Amino acid sequence: MKNTRNAGRKPELTLSQICDLKKRWQAGEKASALAEECGVSRQALYKHFRNTEYVPAKVEYYTDDTLSTLIEADLKREQIRIVNYVSELSRRAFGYEENPEWEDFLGFMEDCFLRASGVTGGDIYLLCEEGTGFSPSDIGVNTDGEMLRFTPDSCGNVPFFRFSKKDLLLYRSDTDGFQLKALSADRRFFVKAQAVMAGVLLRDWAVEIVATGLCHQFGIACVEQKHCRFAYASQVYDAVYSPNYELDGYTFISFESLLERKNMSSGSDEFIRLDAVSKLKWCAGHLALVGNIPYEKAERYMLDLAVIDCLVGNVDRHTRNFGLFFHNGKFEVPLIFDSGMGLFEHDCYRDQYMDFDEAMRNVYVSPYGEDPFDFLEILDREFCLKKTYPGIAEPDYGDVLNTPFALEYMKRMKALWQKLG
Repeated sequence: MKNTRNAGRKPELTLSQICDLKKRWQAGEKASALAEECGVSRQALYKHFRNTEYVPAKVEYYTDDTLSTLIEADLKREQIRIVNYVSELSRRAFGYEENPEWEDFLGFMEDCFLRASGVTGGDIYLLCEEGTGFSPSDIGVNTDGEMLRFTPDSCGNVPFFRFSKKDLLLYRSDTDGFQLKALSADRRFFVKAQAVMAGVLLRDWAVEIVATGLCHQFGIACVEQKHCRFAYASQVYDAVYSPNYELDGYTFISFESLLERKNMSSGSDEFIRLDAVSKLKWCAGHLALVGNIPYEKAERYMLDLAVIDCLVGNVDRHTRNFGLFFHNGKFEVPLIFDSGMGLFEHDCYRDQYMDFDEAMRNVYVSPYGEDPFDFLEILDREFCLKKTYPGIAEPDYGDVLNTPFALEYMKRMKALWQKLG
């Protein structure tokens, strides 16, 4: 007998079926005919169509080309559900948080997938691989249950972090200067704004990016620094961001702190009287001794530091920004970081110098006190740099910095590298 009243249990429609029916309806087919075809009332079909507008957005979060976290965001109910596929906290979308709230999701979208600097107000935009922007209202309508893949670097926009006073880790003041540092809301990223000296905004962030590129070329392990913007107290600064390794249990202990454990200091007469190469080996020896690591690894670490500092003219390699990582109960050679005070971007008076040679009088490599060009030749005589770093015809500085003194420095350093060996 025909079911004229359409009574009884209504058939279950899959999401795929509903989306297909909706597309046919939007193309001009009658809803009544579609409803009869699938055995539901026209009103029920319309309800299904409305519900598809709120299909949870499924977001795949990748780090290092590995699926790290799957996020399902119900934009109508403001609820999210996550599945983590990696154990490292720093690679998870929400770090240590296993059951994030909706506010966590909004903070994640703002701080990890990051607002393009032109987006204002409360709108959060997802940035996809192809550079397409989706507003929250678009996501549920457009995904139709499909998986979207997002990564922090998948779009060309410069990431944008916004901080308040409680977020700041350091507000450095010396010689009328400061530099803001903070962790992102989910603690996944360490963000360092450009230094401000005597009211001048330095481009040390650009030097950090140049140094990262050089480390990659030379096969030197480093903390990868990427360009972003740092908003604080109605001011927006250029900045760099990098992974927060403390989430994975790494603690950095400076060389000076390691020496203090042995009642020693780099300010001792023993250290000061040494020549540059002897100072490098002295540091390597004490790193190996205190950290119980092979001397060869410690020496290579000190050599890598010195070479990068020469290449960018870094004047700020003091004994508290190199040292060792402590992880899982033992010491390890750390990644190189904090190379931004170079290429004359450390010097707010650079525009007042008459020429390049005058500007070079303020450039030296710490803790050795050597001119970087002289020191690189000294290192080459001791370590045969082209054999230590094979395949480097000349260092490639990219096009991040193009100030006159920086260009001259890079030109001369390339010429020197070609002559080595």
